[in-house]
Amino acid sequence: MTRARVDYSDRSDFRAAGFDPDLPIAGYYRFRMRSGGAYFGVRIWHGAPLDPVTGEELDRSPRWQAQVNDEPVDLERVWPRCAADPIDIDEYRHLCTVQDWAREHAPSSPLANPHRKADPLTSPILF
Repeated sequence: MTRARVDYSDRSDFRAAGFDPDLPIAGYYRFRMRSGGAYFGVRIWHGAPLDPVTGEELDRSPRWQAQVNDEPVDLERVWPRCAADPIDIDEYRHLCTVQDWAREHAPSSPLANPHRKADPLTSPILF
């Protein structure tokens, strides 16, 4: 049995199947901002930028944007690493609520700050 000859120098019909890391996909994702940190919700969308003070849409050209728990973050910081863990909007809202609770009731916990490492011996238990 012999294999058919494949000419790899001809790239005219070459198409890489699968994931393109250069093209963001709008949606909601679960992501850790650092190794060993808590999970946070990420929202990625293509649209008009938001005013950092009021949160209203600005009259600017549309672009890819990202938020971590409703706070703006550079898209390059989260994409494409977050693409492996998509979630729905309800899970995103839950992760935002957990962070809001932690900021008010446990400000020293890693749930309140996405850049802190989680320590299982000192982190609060959420029910």
